[in-house]
Amino acid sequence: MNLLHDPVFTVDTSDGRETCSLPRIYAMLDDDAVEGFTRLQAHQKQAWHCFLAQLGAVATEDRELPDLEDGWRNALSALADEAAWNLYTEELSKPAFMQPPVPEDTLDDFDEIHVTEYDVPVLSKNHALKTRRMHDPKPENWAYLLVNVQTTGFYSPGGRRTSRMNGSYGSRPFFGLTPSLRLGPWILHDIRTLKTHIEEIGKHVVDFQREVPPLLWTVPWGGAESIDLEKLHPLYIDCPRRIRQGETWKKKSTSTERVTGDVNGQTGDPWAPVNTDENKVLNPSRNAFKYRQLSEILFGDTYGRPISFKETTKGYVVCRAVTGEQGGRVHNLQRVIPFSNRRRGWDKIEKEAETRVRKAKAAADIFSHALYLMLKDDRDDGKQEQVPDRLKEGRNRQLSAFHSRVDDCFFRKLFDAPDVSEDHRNPFWETILVGALRAQFENAKQLCPAKDRWHRQARAQSAFDGRIRSKFTYAKQFTNNDEYRITDRGGLGQPDGRAVADV
Repeated sequence: MNLLHDPVFTVDTSDGRETCSLPRIYAMLDDDAVEGFTRLQAHQKQAWHCFLAQLGAVATEDRELPDLEDGWRNALSALADEAAWNLYTEELSKPAFMQPPVPEDTLDDFDEIHVTEYDVPVLSKNHALKTRRMHDPKPENWAYLLVNVQTTGFYSPGGRRTSRMNGSYGSRPFFGLTPSLRLGPWILHDIRTLKTHIEEIGKHVVDFQREVPPLLWTVPWGGAESIDLEKLHPLYIDCPRRIRQGETWKKKSTSTERVTGDVNGQTGDPWAPVNTDENKVLNPSRNAFKYRQLSEILFGDTYGRPISFKETTKGYVVCRAVTGEQGGRVHNLQRVIPFSNRRRGWDKIEKEAETRVRKAKAAADIFSHALYLMLKDDRDDGKQEQVPDRLKEGRNRQLSAFHSRVDDCFFRKLFDAPDVSEDHRNPFWETILVGALRAQFENAKQLCPAKDRWHRQARAQSAFDGRIRSKFTYAKQFTNNDEYRITDRGGLGQPDGRAVADV
C-alpha cells in the first residue's frame, strides 16, 4: 500500500466520501474540497495537521505550490524513494512510511502492538471507551497512528518523546493563526507561511546544517545512536520510535533519544510558543487555554510567538494540545478564538488585554473576600478565623466558576480597542465583571452554613457591594442588553472561544 499512488485515506467532501492518495489530499485541499478526514480520531488531528503542513512546505521549498495531483506526487517523490511511502516494505534495510530501516535486519526482538492500544489517550475508563475497540483496522488507521505517535503522542506506552516537546512527559503545543477554519485554506496558509519563513525558524535556536534528510523515517536507526539537532532541516519531521510492520505491527524500545541537542524542546517548532524568561518551549496545561495565561501567550512579553503568527492574518487563533501526566488522565484540549494581528494600534490591544486581566483579578479578590466573610468560622477565642476545611472545596469551585464566566467573555470586542475610546472600554469591561460577580455570588450563597445564615449573608453582601462600588466606578447598571446579558447557562453573552473536543 503506497501513499503516493494508492487510495488509502477516506476524505469527507461536500459530494460525499472519497478514498484517495496523499497527493490527491493536497490537490483537494488546494481546491477547498476537504470537509474532514473520516477515520482521523480527535486526539490525532493536531499531529496530522502539522504533518501535512510541514511535509507540504518541505516538498515545495524549491518550487511553486502545485495545483494538480501529479504535481504534488512529483514533489513528494523527490523527497524520498518509493519504499519510504509504503506502509509495508518487505526489505527491512529500506524505510517504510514513518518506519526507519532496521539495521539488524530482523524483527525477532520487537513486540506486537495494536492500533488502538498503542495510540489511545486515557480519556475515560476502559468500559466507556474500549482500548481494543477497533477489530479490523484499515491501512489509514495505521498511517494516522504512525504520524501521531512519531510526531506528537507522548502517552503511548514504551515510546520516546518527540524532540518537539519540552521533556519526556510534556506535550507538543499548537498555537496557530489561520484565516479560515476550513481545512484547505488553513493548511495551505500554513504551508505558505512555513515556506516564506523557513530560514527564520532556527534563527534563535540553532544553525540548521541540513546534513540529514528532513524525513527522519528514511534514516536507518538501531535505537542506540542519536542525531544532533543542528544537522537537521529546519522543518524536519521527527521519528523517535522504532515501529515496523512485519507479519504484524511491532515496536522496540530504544536506549537513547532520536534527536539530541535541543534546549528544553526548542527546535523552531512553527506552532510552539517559547517562554523567553525561562528559555523553554511552552509545556501546555489546561491553564494555557484559559484567559489569564492565554492572554500572556498572545499579547504579553513572556512568550515569543511562533512562526505561525508571522503573517498578518484576520481570522482565528487555534490552540491545541493533548496534555496529561505519566499514568494519569489525558486531556484533549482545543480553543478557537476570533483573532487578528492585522489591526493597526496593536499596542492598544495589548494594553486592553493587560487591563482586562488586572481588573478580573481585582474582581476575583472581591469575590474571594465575600466568600471568606460568608463561610468563615466565627470564633470568640482570639484565634484566627478561617474557612472550614469542609467548605474549602466548594469555595474553590465557586472561584473557578467565576473565572470561567470571565473566560467566556474575555476576547469580546478586544480587537476593537484601537477604534473605541477608553470612556467606552472601561464601562464595557467593568460592567461585564460586575455582572459575573453578582451572578456567581448569588450561586455561591447555597454554600452558606445554616448557623447565622442571614447574618453571614448580610455581612458578606455589604462588603461585596461596597467594594464593587469603590473598585468598579465605570460599571453601568447590569441590563439584558446583548453586550452584557446573562445566558441560560449562567455565563455572560456568547462565548468568544472555549475548550472543545473538535473544530
